[in-house]
Amino acid sequence: MTLKKLPAADLTFADIISQNLLYADKTKYIYDLLQGPKKDYFLSRPRRFGKTLLLYTMNELFNGKRELFQGLWIDGSDYDFQMFPVIFLTLSLEADSPEILKRNILVSLKDIALDYKLKIDDDTPGMYFRNLIRAISKKSKNKVVVLIDEYDTPVTSNMENLVVAKANAKILHQFFATLKDVNVLPLIRFSFVTGITRYALTSMDSGANHLTDISLNPQYSGICGFTLEDFELLFSDRLEMTLTSLKNSFKMKPTDTREDLRDKIFRWYDGYNWGGQSRVLNPYSILNFFNENSFNNYWIQSGQPNHLTAMIQDKPEDFFEPKLRSYLSAELHKSELNHLSAVPVLFHSGYLTVDKIISVEIESLDTKETEMVDSYTFRLPNLEVSSSYLNVCFSSYFNRIDVKDFKNKGAELKNAILSRDAKTVSDIFSNLFSTLTYYQRPSSEMEFHTAVQLILITMGFKVRSELAGTIGRMDLCLEFDSQIFVIIELKYSPNKTKISPEKENEILASLAMHLLPIEFVDTILAEVAIKTFNNHEIYHIVSENRENINNETDKNKYLAIAALKSNHKNDINIALAEAAKKNLPRNEIKKVIFENTPKSNLTCEQIDDILTEASQKALNDIIQKDYHGPLKVWAKEFIDMGLSIYGFGSNVKAIFGPKLPNH
Repeated sequence: MTLKKLPAADLTFADIISQNLLYADKTKYIYDLLQGPKKDYFLSRPRRFGKTLLLYTMNELFNGKRELFQGLWIDGSDYDFQMFPVIFLTLSLEADSPEILKRNILVSLKDIALDYKLKIDDDTPGMYFRNLIRAISKKSKNKVVVLIDEYDTPVTSNMENLVVAKANAKILHQFFATLKDVNVLPLIRFSFVTGITRYALTSMDSGANHLTDISLNPQYSGICGFTLEDFELLFSDRLEMTLTSLKNSFKMKPTDTREDLRDKIFRWYDGYNWGGQSRVLNPYSILNFFNENSFNNYWIQSGQPNHLTAMIQDKPEDFFEPKLRSYLSAELHKSELNHLSAVPVLFHSGYLTVDKIISVEIESLDTKETEMVDSYTFRLPNLEVSSSYLNVCFSSYFNRIDVKDFKNKGAELKNAILSRDAKTVSDIFSNLFSTLTYYQRPSSEMEFHTAVQLILITMGFKVRSELAGTIGRMDLCLEFDSQIFVIIELKYSPNKTKISPEKENEILASLAMHLLPIEFVDTILAEVAIKTFNNHEIYHIVSENRENINNETDKNKYLAIAALKSNHKNDINIALAEAAKKNLPRNEIKKVIFENTPKSNLTCEQIDDILTEASQKALNDIIQKDYHGPLKVWAKEFIDMGLSIYGFGSNVKAIFGPKLPNH
């Protein structure tokens, strides 16, 4: 039997069919969309999952090219293959500024107008789009189909510059508002928009709120990628040949069967779910696997979205250990570009997938009545992603270092630690942190802890974090083998600069807002309001809310809101800083300022003393106290050394504590 050849990732539907290449039939999904009550849709899927191929398929379908669909599901249905004019637009454009984005959208629209032999006079993308749809509909005497691919690229490609990202989102908002213009909407037969993220769409305010999101609709969970049914139909005949090749190259055992190979393929590349009953296999990885006859991290190595890289660089601790709690559907679509959560971004990008969906009862903010909404939990989808996820974080955070080259440093670091070579340990870490730009460097001990832990795990070390004891906890513990542990104490201070009184007030104000009782904060802010508002203004602030004011505390609350909205930031910071000073011990104030600002007056000698003391304390603690987990059994016999690492900006210093005798 002659097997069909595998398609390349960038081929169109027409290319695949005309060359008789392997194709997963998705026409039943398209038919169901066309028969549904809606006509405007949005689909979010990770990169390389077949979104563009789906649009190519729709394009040929609406062009009435029935000959391309012979033998596919829709050819045997009652679909009539009526021709419609199609506007097929990709927004994967250069968009380094809103001006460039506007120009490139206009260029793309003008090319489409040229194809229809139309001349449209307008210099704004939204109005040009509107007039183009109307002109095409009028000329063809038919409704228009609109297909838009990679709509979110102008936003996600600029996440390292939120000013540009937000400006581009505004342009997209104006552009997509055209699709629901009262003069345009009746002229559209069908519209379909794809992208990686959902939040860029919701950040458009009402620009595209008429689109029906099918991303987590169980009916369409298999619209992209290979379902298990697709896999059996398309690849079952290839398994025997592939198994033989893998055995010959010693990548599978001589006794392995077809079922063993199928199971291994599923472990590597299966496991994606978008709300449906059946799982979905990564199409890019599957095609590459059968083409190369080798298990590799194909999808991971093909690149990653720019917005994910920017977010990992900004908040590595959120991505290193993502909080896999339950998320309501509304949380997955939060629209504030500078307040995005790691888990929803990882889910939309393909690094996490839906694990479970449960219905929970919540109270509506509008009606105060309870309603049932879906709540999602997530997991890593398969071995390809789970085995590479930390490398993704690492290569994004330390963006100028090749991961393969870096892993060679692991052996050097291990030898340096075992030989108590503090200078080499210091040099290795300092070189790594020196690759970070100024804004990427840790700004707190927590971020430094995350970065060091990420380095060690990526190097191949077995790392345990925050080991809890009866008193306190260990920062990190390295287990080299069954008998040697290295206990690490971590300290960090940003670069040395002088703190200004304004910055001190800002930090203390933030502390007051978080730690002081809310009634006390409201009182402070109310005093600010009373000092800066005249009596007439205060009367209106209070009287406007008089139905809700039952006592002095409520009055203070509304005055506090007014102060926050109306007063200068520095005035409020000064007031709250005074509150913090009154309610905190002096050493606590110094600690807050030290950990949250770029300041340190410590000399090198003082740093060495701190490190030596911390390292010695770490050793004594682990030996003398009752620690939980594996250390509870092994610690008192097998602890070999203590190590402290102090980060000072991009300069990192390592100190070994005195080596204690075995106990």
